Amino acid sequence: MAAGDWSDSWDRVMARYQPGREQAIERMIDLIAARCDGRAPRVLDVGGGTGTLCSRLLARFPEAEVTLVDLDPVMLAIARASLPSSVEVVRADLRDPGWAALLPQSGYDAVLAIMALHYLPPDRLTALYAELAGLVRAGGFVANVDDMPEGEAAASASDDGSWDAWWAQVAADPVLGPAVVERARLFGDSASAEWHPPAEWHLRALKAGPVDEPAVVWRNGDQAAVVAFRPR
Repeated sequence: MAAGDWSDSWDRVMARYQPGREQAIERMIDLIAARCDGRAPRVLDVGGGTGTLCSRLLARFPEAEVTLVDLDPVMLAIARASLPSSVEVVRADLRDPGWAALLPQSGYDAVLAIMALHYLPPDRLTALYAELAGLVRAGGFVANVDDMPEGEAAASASDDGSWDAWWAQVAADPVLGPAVVERARLFGDSASAEWHPPAEWHLRALKAGPVDEPAVVWRNGDQAAVVAFRPR
């Protein structure tokens, strides 16, 4: 299977578990467009996976400066093979407070995380929010889209088998198979936090960084987007 096909198949799997993902991506791109007023934006995609956000962004802003950060070797392999060479693809561990030193630049118009940060525990996510805000230029914004139920924190949806089936296909692929082996070595049995607090928790955590009043700008059921702007 070609790299672009792997990326498309991953999007189909994600659509089962994150039905608002495509809508959220479009909402974030609309927000970037509104803030940049026609000029090419500089965007950091945090936990960008196979590059769905980057692809959608470049379709609308072909001259955008885009950086994708992830740690998963499978996601990175697909992203590097399917995205144009203009996209900077960076391997970094968001659990490490020094991760931002690996970025090629700063002063981003937008720093976005789409359904990517729920594996981090509360203390680390709070610290990461401040780190992300520090990478944003004056007038830019940081945004996180994830499951943010209105009420008590919720667990992720149960798997219907498509997740395991997708990973089995990847493991059997002659190109991506070695990346699956590396992924197993890298992550081992380490468990994801799979922690989904309500949006109010995220808003409080964002307030600790150098940003204006954060707000919920999009919601689809339990999925929501919180955004905070750097003062101009």
